[in-house]
Amino acid sequence: MTPQESTGILGISLVDNQLRIVEGRKSLNEFQVTQICQGRVRHPFNFEVFSDKGAVRRFAEDITRLYETQNFQIKSASFSLDSRMVMIKKLPFDRDLSGNQLEEQMNWEVRQFTISPIEEYIVDFEKLSSTANGRICNVLVVVVRKKVIEFLKELFRHTNLQLEVIDVDIFSAQRALLINYDYANTDRIGLIDIEENIVHFLILEGKNYYFSQDISLSVNQRPHETKNESLARLISKELRRIILDHQLGKSVEDLNEIFLYGEALEDRLLEELQNTHDVRINKANPFRKIKLIEQPKEVLEQLPNERFMVSVGAALRAI
Repeated sequence: MTPQESTGILGISLVDNQLRIVEGRKSLNEFQVTQICQGRVRHPFNFEVFSDKGAVRRFAEDITRLYETQNFQIKSASFSLDSRMVMIKKLPFDRDLSGNQLEEQMNWEVRQFTISPIEEYIVDFEKLSSTANGRICNVLVVVVRKKVIEFLKELFRHTNLQLEVIDVDIFSAQRALLINYDYANTDRIGLIDIEENIVHFLILEGKNYYFSQDISLSVNQRPHETKNESLARLISKELRRIILDHQLGKSVEDLNEIFLYGEALEDRLLEELQNTHDVRINKANPFRKIKLIEQPKEVLEQLPNERFMVSVGAALRAI
């Protein structure tokens, strides 16, 4: 098989101290996962690491150690960045703006919500498709500090891997969802990432990003409530607020479907939410329609599949 017929990539996710790597290959029109693994890094990946001179080498060593113990073959990597390290905005723009005009207007908008000179940031954006008529279109804007990107590039220079793409975790998860599930372009979908200390909410309108938000977990447990009952109550309350604030309906049931994933997702939490709302709520499976060779199949029998949403989506981004 020629190089043009087969392309390989490592999808890497690092949330707090949880490191996951998915090796994916695209052969002709088929994407398949050939290897997966998970491990831990010695220090959580957060804003503190950017002022730690030894952090680059430690993270590089931890990634290299996991890579080498699993006998991966591919060197090209796509890394998915924690969305807490970026700013994400959906802004309205004149539909006729393009090229330099759009870029100038974009930079002006970014200056309104950033605290440092715009030269310290990398700005990326894309127009969101819409069925609405008129002169206004929505543009999805992602802003990240240059020092974050420089840190990642330096990190990978201390490994034997080649960093090809930097993605953002919620977009990686969105990509993994879209390749595995079918729904109408008019459907509104909730995609919720449940971590130990934070919950990420992403609302999709059809295939498009609509809204995202993070909330820190400080669950006030009521008497006789379990941890999962308290968390389900908090998630339900926040979903209702999002739906009302953005005029998506009057209740959680106005969403067409909700998918859950993440490190702290437990079966009991899923059951609590399913029993509370009359809407389809399920774990997101990033391997639902993706071909797996034997090794990943065996590993995934022992691991929650939904924890690989971001790493699978990172690999898909590069492919």
